[in-house]
Amino acid sequence: MNIGSTSGSSFSIATAGVQQNSEQVKQAAQQVVEATTARPAQGTVEVTDALVKLKEGEQGVQLNAKVLEAADKQIGSLLDIKA
Repeated sequence: MNIGSTSGSSFSIATAGVQQNSEQVKQAAQQVVEATTARPAQGTVEVTDALVKLKEGEQGVQLNAKVLEAADKQIGSLLDIKA
């Protein structure tokens, strides 16, 4: 597994995942606001879909953060061994 800062490394993939999922959360939150303020009586399905996307994005950020933690621990262990 490549854990460094090169393309395809755990850090770069997880960082890109955090950014992508953060954008998904931002967009889903905006959809919730629009669906509940513009036409609350008609927006039930839209709100539900947006809330699902919001939760998916949240979980994606959490999972990618765990990948970053694991990669950080691996690098720390490698540095401890090297020292």
